[in-house]
Amino acid sequence: MVPLFRLTSLSLLAALALGAGAAQAQPKTPPAVGLAEEAVISGKVIDIDPDTKAVLVQGPRGNVVELVAGDEARNFGNIRKGDIVTLTRGAAVVAQLEPVGSKDVAMAEQVDRTSRAAEGGKPGLTREVTTTVTGQITSVDAKARTVTFRGPRENLRTVKVQDPAIDLASIKVGQMVKIVLREVIAISVKSPSAG
Repeated sequence: MVPLFRLTSLSLLAALALGAGAAQAQPKTPPAVGLAEEAVISGKVIDIDPDTKAVLVQGPRGNVVELVAGDEARNFGNIRKGDIVTLTRGAAVVAQLEPVGSKDVAMAEQVDRTSRAAEGGKPGLTREVTTTVTGQITSVDAKARTVTFRGPRENLRTVKVQDPAIDLASIKVGQMVKIVLREVIAISVKSPSAG
């Protein structure tokens, strides 16, 4: 399925966060290096160009971001000035964590499942991203239940391990592991009266 907007959901999150500067939920302390936290960002539609399927969205700080809908965006004609565009990105959840052979090479594989809004309503989508990464553990914090790993692009990422069945005591620094992460990203458009 085609996303609602041509920007990837993560690019959209960055555009709204940096351009519209409208994070409604922020962690109280700075997160660990690369720790993905939940983010909810909203802005108001201030202009619509039906010919180019471009929408200008203004955040609470007054910054404006242009979003362009993909060719197969459903219900684009139902967007009105004043509508609220909200992007919600759930924190990455570790669904699986297991040691692999020391000679395994760092790699990543991603599977996306996207569902769009029903016909006739406001546009929207929900995207579930499942990423399987083979990488090297660089840090384990059993108390905070986080692990940091170096992925295939040599980047470090810290993720929260919420599942108590995953035994962090068996995970060691320097070890190669396979990590399965799940993230959910949702974009919705609502009338101001709808909340």
